[in-house]
Amino acid sequence: MVALSDLASALESYRGRDRLIRTLGYCCQLVGGVLVEQCPARSEVGTRLLALSSQLSHCRVVLRLFDDAAMFIYTKQYGLGAEEEDVFVRCVSILSNLADQLYYPCEHVAWAADAKILHVDSARWWTLSTTLWGLSLLLGVASC
Repeated sequence: MVALSDLASALESYRGRDRLIRTLGYCCQLVGGVLVEQCPARSEVGTRLLALSSQLSHCRVVLRLFDDAAMFIYTKQYGLGAEEEDVFVRCVSILSNLADQLYYPCEHVAWAADAKILHVDSARWWTLSTTLWGLSLLLGVASC
């Protein structure tokens, strides 16, 4: 009963829900991919798990439509990193914030194109948003 209470508590927050959705999505993708590739008798189950993973990923994209304000406030508060003592970390953090700030609108455009709200090539916008996300990850590693 304590575990259920802890789960319910975690799901009350955005971060808690995102972590659960992300974890379930990646687990479904891993198990589904293994079943499709390695177990032909279970490929239907694998295909369904891959479909579930895709829907969970889509859910996270939709939820990120509301992250812009929080990201903007974080970037504004960090500013040029005046409180950061290390110049390298400051520069990398500023670049990371810039990549993050650009990532969100690019992902939104890609999502809107997939949803037929905008008439643009979603593949280009997905590539750009994925590139910015990857850059942000690399910069995050470099700042550690």
